[in-house]
Amino acid sequence: MTALVLYGFSDPHAMTLIDELRYQDHSLEFFHAEPGLHDTMTPPRRDEVALVWCLGSSISLPVALSNDIASRCTPVVAIADDSIAELFEFNSGYIELCFNPPTVHEVRARIKTVKARATIQSAPKIVHGDLTIDVNSFAVSLNGRNIELTYKEYELLKLFASNPGRVFRREDILNRIWGDDYFGGTRTVDVHVRRLRSKLDDVSHSVIETMWRVGYRFSTPEVHVNANNGGAREPVSVA
Repeated sequence: MTALVLYGFSDPHAMTLIDELRYQDHSLEFFHAEPGLHDTMTPPRRDEVALVWCLGSSISLPVALSNDIASRCTPVVAIADDSIAELFEFNSGYIELCFNPPTVHEVRARIKTVKARATIQSAPKIVHGDLTIDVNSFAVSLNGRNIELTYKEYELLKLFASNPGRVFRREDILNRIWGDDYFGGTRTVDVHVRRLRSKLDDVSHSVIETMWRVGYRFSTPEVHVNANNGGAREPVSVA
């Protein structure tokens, strides 16, 4: 079961969405947060998912609430207009946006995605097949062999491996790894990805996959096989 803590679900449109979610997905449990100012609210536990309604006349409070909950390493799905996407702090990796008008299918997919990512990021090790990343010691091994990475290469690999299947645009990677104050171009991202790939070239497929004219994503063996066979897989989200 997945526990959803609801924030701001008071208008009829919001409750209609919850009724549809409750009808279609019996693995979800719903809990309404206590009303009040966000700085006095008890945040959800890390094993819960906050579902925040960021639509309406006042968006500053729910947006601030979403960012605050995510900063506590608790997964958040925020329902908002695409025009305010820049107000959300995605660096933590604990926020997924569902744009207005929300659909039950997309909300369920976002809940699944952010919960899976939070589980990976909270673990001391990230493991994909023969690739292991020890978050505490900053150590990376492949097939039992230690891989020497620079700090930027390590941060790149951790970003990709923490979000398997998710496509990151070059601009977004640049902001996340190098920061907003970096004045270089996205060519820097391509150079570092190429160097990182050269150190992981003994795996049976490309761990970091180029998405033409978009960016890069981490490709697990399962995703790679399904893509080659034309099999179904989860929809790819773009950061």
